[in-house]
Amino acid sequence: YPLVLYTYDKTVNFAGVENRGFVDYYNDMPYVFLNSKINLNITLRSIKTGIPLRAFDIMGSGGFLLSNYQEEMFQYFEPGNDFVYYEDYDDLCEKIAYYLEHDEERIQIAKNGQQKVFANHTLRQRVEIIMETIL
Repeated sequence: YPLVLYTYDKTVNFAGVENRGFVDYYNDMPYVFLNSKINLNITLRSIKTGIPLRAFDIMGSGGFLLSNYQEEMFQYFEPGNDFVYYEDYDDLCEKIAYYLEHDEERIQIAKNGQQKVFANHTLRQRVEIIMETIL
């Protein structure tokens, strides 16, 4: 499958990977997320808890999210309905192949994730919750 990488380091070169270099995260990356068939979220091994901001960015942009397992995702999102997660390398490869072949299902999951972010995870809602906990 064609694979595109966006990175600050234009010299990164992997066989079968197109390195497109830097993309402005605020102005251009939402379009990348929306127009990519699959957006991978692979957190560092040192990150044991929490929902990565990238997950919100991908889903909020209307992109399909395929992420490694993060326990907190299950508190706010439904796997297989709002996003998809993988358990290991083989599972990742199988899910990539599956969702590249099942466009309608992939597109619906992306829409569900975006609707969930819009309904429950706006900046206003997060600030209100923070204010409630400190007041």
